[in-house]
Amino acid sequence: MHRPSPLSTQALLDGLTSYGVTSKETLTTALGPTPEALSLNQLELALVARQVVTPERLLQLKGAITGLRTYDDMSIKVATALDPKVVRLTGSFVLDRKPLTVVMVEDTEYNLQALGGALGTTDFEVWITTAHHFDALYRQWYLTSEADELPVVSSVLELLEEAQRRRASDIHLSVGQPPILRIDSTLVRLPKQPLTQEFFDEAGPLLTSPEDYARVEETHDIDAAYSFGESRFRVNIGADFHGPTIALRKIPTKVPALDEIGLPKAARDFCKLERGLVLVTGPTGSGKSTTLASMLAHISAIESRHIITLEDPIEFYIPSGLSVVHQRELGASFTSFPAGLRQALRQDPDVILVGELRDLETMKTALTAAETGHLVFATLHTFDATSTVGRLVSSFPPEEQAQARSQLAYILKGIVAQKLMPLASGRGRAAAFEIMISTPAIQNNLSKLDGHHQIHQTIETSQREGMQTMEMSLVDLVRRGLVREEEARFNAPDRDAFDRRLQMTQGH
Repeated sequence: MHRPSPLSTQALLDGLTSYGVTSKETLTTALGPTPEALSLNQLELALVARQVVTPERLLQLKGAITGLRTYDDMSIKVATALDPKVVRLTGSFVLDRKPLTVVMVEDTEYNLQALGGALGTTDFEVWITTAHHFDALYRQWYLTSEADELPVVSSVLELLEEAQRRRASDIHLSVGQPPILRIDSTLVRLPKQPLTQEFFDEAGPLLTSPEDYARVEETHDIDAAYSFGESRFRVNIGADFHGPTIALRKIPTKVPALDEIGLPKAARDFCKLERGLVLVTGPTGSGKSTTLASMLAHISAIESRHIITLEDPIEFYIPSGLSVVHQRELGASFTSFPAGLRQALRQDPDVILVGELRDLETMKTALTAAETGHLVFATLHTFDATSTVGRLVSSFPPEEQAQARSQLAYILKGIVAQKLMPLASGRGRAAAFEIMISTPAIQNNLSKLDGHHQIHQTIETSQREGMQTMEMSLVDLVRRGLVREEEARFNAPDRDAFDRRLQMTQGH
């Protein structure tokens, strides 16, 4: 087996600048001040999503850094004999060629050992690919097959019924692909013929409206909510190079209680706050909306407050208990998040939910709202507390960043970062939470120029105050038998830290 040093996040970041692909300033603007905290897979997806580099250039760069051959010869087919679970876990494919050759996104020791165990040999050649290419190849070789004898999908309503019956959380629809459900975090291809453009021409106007769907070609991004029986779905219509794409996420009709989602007590205490900013962060599909809905429903049940939500679209209906709840939807009740937030501030709110801090103007308005005596909840697509603080501060112009740090030190009360993983039982999912609480030590780090680098260490040493890192939460899930060790390790931002803490736990 050809085994050079494995490619690391830092090595790729260094390569991006040393090979002249981009600058450190551009990386900081796109990824925040601590991109090295991302896993290699997360970094690659973020670089492509934020248009810092194309997948093709990234593939060339990984080849140059590692000295490994890159997988760009599509005439060499992927061998589909390998278990799809192993393929997903290791980010690897086996090629249909001799000598035995594997293509990997991350050639870590863990991935190599796991793949060697599945193949029964470690005598294979390693080629390199990117996370973006891996996703495309997985769709091509593991989610398609000869489908001439398979049934045609008659209507999108048929798929909604199937999703409900199989308790799927998401439905993914693409031109030229069969329908795909996400069941307990796993993508499951339905035995149907690939979807056609005609299917989307019928489904799109039904799920949104004829007027909204007519704007897809112009905007390539339509959000809506669709009711089907007693269920509701969040709908996003976009496009790839084949044509329209539709993603539907099932929204539970009942807001789960805080106990049901496993939210730690320290995070529940955020519901008792009178003022300040609380952020719930994580990647798409990590359960942020569910956590926020549970927290707001808890406040509504036990507190007499005026709660205003700004959402795109409305997902959960928050029941009015002792509180008055007004839920507003982008496009129906307000024209933009900054405008909706300014309007909400004129209506005597106690608690405000901002669906997402999407832009600088929304961030500034939310910080002002929290600063003037309101309790503000909001979300960000960041992975942990450190990257969240970095993302917020770096969103401001350089001349305003010192003031932003001072504001955050004063008003930021806590951060909940979360991930969802399949249960070891194979049915359902468990959430892992990183919790940051604004103690004097955290406030001191927030106000300093480079203080965000110390936040993770402060969280790690502040368990007595209720804080925990993502690695701590993952180890706890493994210790309780809820999540498999390899699944938790794969989701750990710092796998070495996860292994050390797991060994300490097992030692006791």
